[in-house]
Amino acid sequence: MAGDRGASAGGSGGSGSFKDTLKNIHATAQTSGFIEYRDSALLTKINKGKDVWTSPFSLLYNHGEGPFLQYGGELPPLTGFDAQQATSAISVGNPPNTVGVLYGSFDTSTIGTKLAAWGYTKQDRGGGVTAWIFKDDNQADTSQPDTMNVGPGMGGRLNVIWVSKSSIAYGYMTSDLASALPAQSKPLSQDAMVGPLTDCLGSTLIAYVITDQKVICVAAPTTAGAQALAAGFMKSVGSGRDPEGDKPWSSEVSDAQTKVLGGPTHVVQLTATQIGGGLPFVDEPVNRNDYPTLLWLPTTSSLHCGGRTGTAWNRGQR
Repeated sequence: MAGDRGASAGGSGGSGSFKDTLKNIHATAQTSGFIEYRDSALLTKINKGKDVWTSPFSLLYNHGEGPFLQYGGELPPLTGFDAQQATSAISVGNPPNTVGVLYGSFDTSTIGTKLAAWGYTKQDRGGGVTAWIFKDDNQADTSQPDTMNVGPGMGGRLNVIWVSKSSIAYGYMTSDLASALPAQSKPLSQDAMVGPLTDCLGSTLIAYVITDQKVICVAAPTTAGAQALAAGFMKSVGSGRDPEGDKPWSSEVSDAQTKVLGGPTHVVQLTATQIGGGLPFVDEPVNRNDYPTLLWLPTTSSLHCGGRTGTAWNRGQR
């Protein structure tokens, strides 16, 4: 484990290197699907005091720290901490189950005062870690943020914040943080796929690790429609056949899962892992226009995302 400097909301305190940071996080299908990391201390050192926005390294500053950089100086007065002062930052998983952790030295008293004033509720998690909760679910909330999209919960991304003197962990819901932190019996650094990739990268300023799990996000006209898409997908990969070669979808993908995310566009998330070689299950249907068969739809049906006909898919990117 990384050297411990006391209780930490994100595992062992004082995490710096990419591999040491991964030792703090539990390896699950969700956390290993997408990993984004930044060595903030090293970036600050090579930046030599230049302004973040004018620095030649400005494009590197938002890696690993989720919603913070894009709001500049607006969040620190509200949260009591500045993500730019972290020594390292990491985020794992895809929305709405993304978990982020900032490592460094933090004033827990100031942070608590600010978050309480911002509408968060306090819960003691023991071991020097305090949870501050705005909403303990993974639903976006557009009623609070103002026209600049700055408000408690930050639309869901900061629904739950775990604070300690050496780290700040945040995410959409407590269950996601509890699943990812601490590393428990299997850290990400020892994951069969992530571990070797981490060793290959060695000492790095920023890092991305994207595994083979793929995600399709589809918007439906109604909640019932979203549920039907989820059911159709599971039926297809369970007993349906790929028209290309008349092969069972079950011989091409495994670990199929669905989640109805809801929202005004009734989004449903579909995930699976490619079996063997060849193009991933996201890419192949795009190339062949086979989504109706994969989603168990009539061939004349159309899918809608963001008001446009089509399907949005995610290859491990947020």
